[in-house]
Amino acid sequence: MKLQKKHLILLVATLCILASSCHWSKTVEADTSLLEHVKAAKGVYEMLEEKYPDSTTDDDTIAVDSTPPAHDLQKEQSQLWNQLAQYLVGMRIDSTNIYHGLTQFPKWVTYQQKMWTMWNNYRKNAAKASIWTEQNITPLTTDCKQVLYAFSGPDWPYVHTFFPNADEYILLAAEPIGSIPQPNAYMNEEEAARLANALYHSTLNIWGNSFFVTGRMEKDLRNNEVDGVLPVLMMFMGREYRSIDNIEIGQLQPDGSIETESSKTPNVMRMEVSKKGKRQTITYIRCDLSNNGLKFDKPLCEFLENHLKPETSAGYLKAASYLPHYNNYSKIRNTILKKCRFILEDDSGIKYSDLRKAGFKCMFWGKYVKPIHTFKNCQQEDLDSAFKAVDPERLNFIIGYGRRSYQIGAIKSNY
Repeated sequence: MKLQKKHLILLVATLCILASSCHWSKTVEADTSLLEHVKAAKGVYEMLEEKYPDSTTDDDTIAVDSTPPAHDLQKEQSQLWNQLAQYLVGMRIDSTNIYHGLTQFPKWVTYQQKMWTMWNNYRKNAAKASIWTEQNITPLTTDCKQVLYAFSGPDWPYVHTFFPNADEYILLAAEPIGSIPQPNAYMNEEEAARLANALYHSTLNIWGNSFFVTGRMEKDLRNNEVDGVLPVLMMFMGREYRSIDNIEIGQLQPDGSIETESSKTPNVMRMEVSKKGKRQTITYIRCDLSNNGLKFDKPLCEFLENHLKPETSAGYLKAASYLPHYNNYSKIRNTILKKCRFILEDDSGIKYSDLRKAGFKCMFWGKYVKPIHTFKNCQQEDLDSAFKAVDPERLNFIIGYGRRSYQIGAIKSNY
């Protein structure tokens, strides 16, 4: 940006006049006359001209760099994302949050109360799961820096509960990326109520039942208010006071980079978050994990092959509709078996017999029960026998399908 000298002196003089006006409003008499302010402005200008003689151009202008440093812009953007995340998840925010004015509607207050109740119930369950994790899983996964979670939906809360120290979480699912919500500052109470209703239902099953229901996500993550997984992931960060430091959306490249300028529908979102000095990355990739889907998704296949390190990668599977059991999902199943040295799952993940064939040693927690009626044909008799032989204690938290919970841990025999 370039300013004419006369414009610069006028600008400085105006600022001085404003300062005088402010002072005048606070005192009965002004200490300095308007003429003295203009003289002072001229003195400031002469000082600038003497200090920066080379910044004057032939057309009697002074060049001024008006572009803020990149790190300042990123910090401001992060602050806005975090304020939005806390608003969306129904946190009680004060006037320093730019969305504070939108929280005064009675229906929004009701939404906040409902979200607090739901979050509190989830937190009690997750706290028990965290204690169990520290005792049973963390000692086995101290060097696991990457976690691959297939058929995940936007389930950040539980993969983080069981693998809290990972550096990167790779979530693979069919739900759309979505966009960052833009609440209207002039929205009325009915508009706020529609937004609240959509946000509530987008997290109801994961916080209430410990898993996303595929059929419900078809509706809950494909509407005008919540159009994908991104708003939901932002809500999780806001609820946990995690700072959203960066968000990238675009097309996945084979090397793992994101082409943000692509005109195609986004198929990858990468979010960098931090809390108490610990930085973590969430990479969500929208994909078809069937064999036919992976056949035509070369960037994803190359990314998984080259990016995942077998010696430091873990896998997680939960409420996966038993898809890894079927031959049509053998490619993603084999990728998990090949790339992950440790796998935590319920019986809807990789079959017990396939884990053993791949050289995994299995551990069991909780009480195994037959699949729910929807998946009654997916009973594993050998898994049932293995649980009965060990007879582990019941788990005191809820995870996955059914009323009773159980976990299967599988570690490669060479680790």
